[in-house]
Amino acid sequence: MKPGLRIDSLRVLGFGRFAGLTRELGPGLHLLYGPNEAGKSTLLAFLRSMLFGFEKRGQPERYEPAHGGAFGGELTLTTSAGPLLVRRIASRRASEGELLVRDADGQELSKEWLEGALAHVSRELFFDVFAFRLDELAGFERLTEQRGASEALVAASMRGARRLPEVMDQLRKSAEHIYKPNGVKPSLNETLKALEDVQARLRQEGDRPARYFAEKERLGALGEEQRTLEAALQETGAGLERLTRLEAALGDVAALAQARAELATLPALETFPEAGESRLEDSLHRRRSYRAEGARLAERLATVEAGLERLSAPSGVRGREEALGQALAAYTEGAALLRALPSRRAALAEKQRQVELALRELGLPVDGPGLLALDLSVSVRVTLEELALRLGTAEVAHREAEGAWARAVSERERLDGALARVDGELSTLPEEPASRIRQQQAGLGRLRTVRAELERLSEQRAELHRHFEGVRTQGEPQVTAAVLPAWWVPAAAAVVVVLAVTAWLLAGNLVGALCLMGGLLLTGVLELARRRVETARDADVEAHRERQRWRQQEEERLRSALMGLAAREEVLHRELLAAASEAGLNLVATAADMAAREAALADALERAGRREQLQREREQLHAEHTAARREEHRASEAVGEAEARQEQLGAELATLLSERRFPTTLAASAALTLWRDAAALRQRLLDVGAEEAALTADAQACALVTSRLWAEAVVAELVPGATEARELDAGVMEPLASRVVAALEAERARSLERRTLEEKWHEQRAEKARLDGLSHDEEAALATLLAEGGSADEETFRRRAAQARRYVELTGRTRELSHRIEARTGLSEAPARQALIDVGGEQGLRVELESLRARQAEAQERLKAVLTERGALSHQLEQWENDDALAKLRIVEESLRARAAELAMQYAADRLTLALLARARRRFEEEQQPRVVQLASEHFATLTQGRYQRVFIPTGEERELRVGDGQRDWSAAQLSRGTREQLYLAFRLAVVRDFGETRGALPLIVDDVLVNFDPERARGAIHLLAKLSEHQQVIAFTCHPWLRDAFAAEGARVQTLDATQGESPAPAPVSVLKAG
Repeated sequence: MKPGLRIDSLRVLGFGRFAGLTRELGPGLHLLYGPNEAGKSTLLAFLRSMLFGFEKRGQPERYEPAHGGAFGGELTLTTSAGPLLVRRIASRRASEGELLVRDADGQELSKEWLEGALAHVSRELFFDVFAFRLDELAGFERLTEQRGASEALVAASMRGARRLPEVMDQLRKSAEHIYKPNGVKPSLNETLKALEDVQARLRQEGDRPARYFAEKERLGALGEEQRTLEAALQETGAGLERLTRLEAALGDVAALAQARAELATLPALETFPEAGESRLEDSLHRRRSYRAEGARLAERLATVEAGLERLSAPSGVRGREEALGQALAAYTEGAALLRALPSRRAALAEKQRQVELALRELGLPVDGPGLLALDLSVSVRVTLEELALRLGTAEVAHREAEGAWARAVSERERLDGALARVDGELSTLPEEPASRIRQQQAGLGRLRTVRAELERLSEQRAELHRHFEGVRTQGEPQVTAAVLPAWWVPAAAAVVVVLAVTAWLLAGNLVGALCLMGGLLLTGVLELARRRVETARDADVEAHRERQRWRQQEEERLRSALMGLAAREEVLHRELLAAASEAGLNLVATAADMAAREAALADALERAGRREQLQREREQLHAEHTAARREEHRASEAVGEAEARQEQLGAELATLLSERRFPTTLAASAALTLWRDAAALRQRLLDVGAEEAALTADAQACALVTSRLWAEAVVAELVPGATEARELDAGVMEPLASRVVAALEAERARSLERRTLEEKWHEQRAEKARLDGLSHDEEAALATLLAEGGSADEETFRRRAAQARRYVELTGRTRELSHRIEARTGLSEAPARQALIDVGGEQGLRVELESLRARQAEAQERLKAVLTERGALSHQLEQWENDDALAKLRIVEESLRARAAELAMQYAADRLTLALLARARRRFEEEQQPRVVQLASEHFATLTQGRYQRVFIPTGEERELRVGDGQRDWSAAQLSRGTREQLYLAFRLAVVRDFGETRGALPLIVDDVLVNFDPERARGAIHLLAKLSEHQQVIAFTCHPWLRDAFAAEGARVQTLDATQGESPAPAPVSVLKAG
């Protein structure tokens, strides 16, 4: 197991419900136990946030402090590069917070140090594999449901390649979006379809000139036909319009005849008044309303006159309202003072008695005048306050000096104990320096690196050797020799000449010439063939020589490369020997020996680091112990000085009290209190005297006011009898004031009512006169209206009004119908009647209209077809005359070809990427999955107590994850929930272990993932976690007591979280750590 990262302690400044929480962790197995809502999930989120940053604002996992304050915390880490302090505080600029990383010397480092300590794992991988909850344990289940077990295993074991299935799915979707063999909507399918359409349109273009002139002649014929049809339509439309107007006026002509017949039966009513009946009803209604309103007004006038008579009775108050009001106002202002006089006298007597009693209780041998004669000036109080303040300051200094001395003694004793503890722990640790151990670890790392490099060099050398042998043994074809020797050509020429001479001698000149020419031609062909064969042979020889040179150069290059690899291998062997000696191992050490040596060195480095830390702590404690002793001595001297100061100030206070005739045994605060009490009592005596003088003056003022009110009431006859009261106190004056107020209010009410009634009387008299005038006018208007209507009474007028309305209606109706007939037909009434008679009446008109409409519709349809065809021909001819469609079609064709080529390249790239990713996944499965599956099988067998002995992924397309119990195989979906979670936990532990062996151990943090396990399998899982904690840190959370006991039985360090407090001290571990 490679050394990685370990969390030694955590400190929560503010996170969720925690503030100021500190926990010590260290190596091995840890359990944080607490009830529900104790903060276990909060601490898991805190550890995640400290290592990888806070969640985004608004997320529930962000856990901002519940009571405000600092948001963040610190982690103390142990890494392969040394201890680190990681501090992360929330910031407004970045939601993940501001990160601060320091080394053991306090030097600030970059965040890459933390990423390197975490082996550069991603946030998602850490959350899914190394720090997860129960609900996140099902993440592997969701992945197997969506992608199958093969891709899920790749995602789980490739250390960060969980996005591989999503990437492959995106590539598949991208390729299908571009092209489908039988698709229509993909981009490439649409482009190819458009390209086919353009090419089809290009093929449709044929011999245009002949078609152009034929269509030109056809266009002229269509123009002549159009003119003929338009003339016929114009004639038909004129007749149809005339008959249509006559048809529209048929109803109006009949209605006009009926209206004229009815109008002839009515008398002449042109002079009848307009709206006469409504005017009659309005006049009658107004006359009735005027008469009713006059009667009601007479009744109201009688009521007002009776009220005025009642209010004219004589009164004693009338005429004296102003004098009574002034006297009453003066009494009202002093009434409160008059009512308070008895209580003020009683209160003044009580205050005098209390002052005398307080003077006796004060303890000073003086009476009231003597107290006033005492010197109680401000200077005395200031002196006493200064002495009291100085004495208080001296007492506080004395207490602080004693507290500082006690704290100094306590600090010295604490440092004595801390020094003893550090010395005891130092005695148990070896004295080997950490630099030597780090040097051995570096040597061990170089040993692994050099071994891997040697293996790689061996593979390269074998590959080069195979290539070298292949070049040396490569066969070469034989160089062809000359097929036709050079002497064949003159020999053939000589034979031709001999044959030509023989033919000339035997057959004549013509045959001889022909034989000679044929022979010479054959000789030329033979010479040409010979030269071509020679040229081919020369090219073959040159190519053979070039291949020989290339083979020699390649052999020299491979030989030099092999020599370079041999030299490099020799150097690496020397480095391997040096690294092995530095690491304390021999050259034949196995991987297990190196792993054991690495674990031993890590343990020794940890002890050496602890010794260095203790030594630094011991030096610091020595310095603090010396400082504590000096502080204890200074505190003791300060206590003595404070006591001397207190004695000096006590003597000054006794002298001052003796001079002021105060008891000398009083303390400074008591003397100051006595001075304050005496000064307050003296002020009270002065206040009582002033209050007595004010009471006498108020009593005299009240007597004047009451005498004036009494006299005015007697004059106004509001007091029964003519005698004066002997004592005008509040009991006598209050009822009198009430009677005066009531009399004034009654008189004001009567005056107001009288004025109101007088105003109403005048208004009603004016209204009665107005109503009488209106009634007379209305009678005259009614008589005039009846005379205009030629009626003697109202009933006759109403009958003539109904006849007049009908007469007006018929007259307007005949006028309207005449205008409508003329507007529709363009003829007056008589010509319109004659035109109807000429066409045979209504029936003949309708028959003629149907015939004309049929002819017009037929002509319009033909004209529309002619216009459509002519427009199409004109447009086609115009296009042919100014045709650039072919060029445009060619441009479109080329652009579509380019677009299709581009999409084809993109489609090929996506498909090639998919194929390469599939090959990489298969290779990874072949090389890496057997190791992870083997570890998962071992863990799952341990978790299920041997119930399931094998975990495997069968070959095939789906490659579903399955388990076997020796008799049959089961899929993950067929398992129970608890067993399925145990399977997923086994896979995670396998990935964690493989990660620790290859890249470095990281802490494993689980939050209540065993709640669905039965007790036996839960103990098996805890035992597996305990074995894992021998090589890396394991931190678990739970709220179940039985799981806490099981963890404790495995040697876990159990710490309890309090559900009621956000901050608690770190508890002592339940048991000794099992490992680390």
